[in-house]
Amino acid sequence: MDPKAAQLLSQLNDIQVPDPVGWWPLSQTLIGLFVGLGGILIGLTWYYLTQRKNNRYRQEALMAFEKALASTSHPQEKLQIANQLLKQVAITNYGRPNVANLSGQSWVDFLHKTALYIDQPDSLQHCLESIYRPSPSLSETEARQTLDYAKQWIKGHHK
Repeated sequence: MDPKAAQLLSQLNDIQVPDPVGWWPLSQTLIGLFVGLGGILIGLTWYYLTQRKNNRYRQEALMAFEKALASTSHPQEKLQIANQLLKQVAITNYGRPNVANLSGQSWVDFLHKTALYIDQPDSLQHCLESIYRPSPSLSETEARQTLDYAKQWIKGHHK
């Protein structure tokens, strides 16, 4: 190597790499993204807590339903308990003026109208009316279907 070239090369400095670009201060895009995500998170939390509060009556009714069914073994008493809880839940959700005077076919129609996607047993009206008969002709499967329907209706009725 030429001494003149070696002298010139010794005068050169190493390449200086600039400092990496940091996250701070945040760009307007990132600030908007974080604010948007925070808003969505707050909105979802609010919606979840509101739904939970609004559906607390369903959980209480289901617990009362299970407790009451465990306390008796007679099918007629179970159906009476189920009908009482159905009325209580319906009055809580739809109001006393809309529900209190319903009975018979109008009560069954109301139950169907407020839970269209739940399959209603054909013997529902017969089972609910058998509560008030002294010697009902009621099979165990009809009673079980009615009790299952009552439980599903409490879980899934809608306005």
